[in-house]
Amino acid sequence: MKIKNSLKMKKIKKIKEVNAMIIALYEVISEKCQYGENIDALNESERTFFITQVAETEVNGGGFSQFFFNSGGNFASEIVNAFTTIGAIKTAAICQQALTVIGSDMPIDHNERQEWLLNYENEEIEAKLSQCDDAFYRYEENLNALNYDYVMKHEADFS
Repeated sequence: MKIKNSLKMKKIKKIKEVNAMIIALYEVISEKCQYGENIDALNESERTFFITQVAETEVNGGGFSQFFFNSGGNFASEIVNAFTTIGAIKTAAICQQALTVIGSDMPIDHNERQEWLLNYENEEIEAKLSQCDDAFYRYEENLNALNYDYVMKHEADFS
């Protein structure tokens, strides 16, 4: 498996277009950790990359509510650090705001969290999360470029 992933990584690193490279890398890293089910299969750099990509995918797909509700929410406590680590300080602040809105009582377990969210969310919370969504969607930082730079700086960790 390591040799197969190593060959995939060599091909991915040759991709010149940033968005295409990020997408291809996300696919390989996602497979490596079984789409987050085996997150411990990733080293720290891969984990940071994976978490930023999961968060971006989920928030873009349905806002922070979707991120928290879906399996990406398993990594909610790590999103601020992950975005900070790649240099996305404004995005990290938006994520922190969303976490503050949702509160610290949100369960970590996926099934418990879904049930809790269904009972917890109300119009006021949804309105505040919607503001976070809007701030995220403004893309004040180029997340693909920041992730690309992060991957290139930690290239040895992505083998």
